[in-house]
Amino acid sequence: MNENIAATSAVWQEAFALAWEAFCRGNVPVGCVIADGQGRIAAKGRNAIYDDESITPLAGTNLAHAEIVALSQLKRGEHETGEYTLYTTLEPCPMCFGAIVMTGIRKVRYAARDGLAGSAVLTGATPYIASKQISVALEGSSLEVFQIALTTAFELRRQHPRQEVILSCLRADCPEGVALGTRLFQEGFFSTACREGWKVEQVYEDVMANFASISRTV
Repeated sequence: MNENIAATSAVWQEAFALAWEAFCRGNVPVGCVIADGQGRIAAKGRNAIYDDESITPLAGTNLAHAEIVALSQLKRGEHETGEYTLYTTLEPCPMCFGAIVMTGIRKVRYAARDGLAGSAVLTGATPYIASKQISVALEGSSLEVFQIALTTAFELRRQHPRQEVILSCLRADCPEGVALGTRLFQEGFFSTACREGWKVEQVYEDVMANFASISRTV
C-alpha cells in the first residue's frame, strides 16, 4: 500500500491536490488533469459548483465539474486531443463523459469508482461513441481508498437529503474508503487539515497511515 502520494505520477499528485483544494473550498472533492504522452500537463481543473468566485466562468453552476473545467481550456485547433490522457480522481459522470467524447480525448484514467453517477460503461452506449474507441481504466488501489474517504467526508459534511443512498453506492465498491472517511470525519481530521492549510501530501500520508493501522487490526 503506497502511503506517499509523491511516489505516484506527477499528474495524479496534481489531480489530488486539486481535489483537496476543492474539498477545502466546500466543493465536491474531484480534481482533473489532462496530460500528453510525456506527462506534460495541458489543462487542469477542480470541481467548483459551489464556488462564488473562481478562475473559471463556470463557477457556481452545475456545469463546473472538474473534467468540464479542464476540458474547457482546450482550444479547438491548438491541441492534439487524441494524444492526451484525462486523469480524474473520480469516475466521470454522464455529462463529463459526453464532453470527453466530443472533445476528442481518447484515453481516460480515473482513481475511484462512483457507483451513483459514474459512467465509464458508456464507452459502448451508442455506435458513435463506440467508434471513438475510448480507452477507460480504473487506477484503483490506495488512490481509490483516499478519494472515497474524501468523498465520504464531503457527503457527511454537506448533509444531502439522499446522503445514505450516496454513501451506499460508494460503499458497494469501496467499503473501506467509506468506513475510513466516516471515522476521520467524526474525529475532525479533515476540518483540522483544512483549517491549518495542510498540503495534500500530508493529508494523503495521514489518511493512508490510518488505513494501514485499521487494516492491521482487522
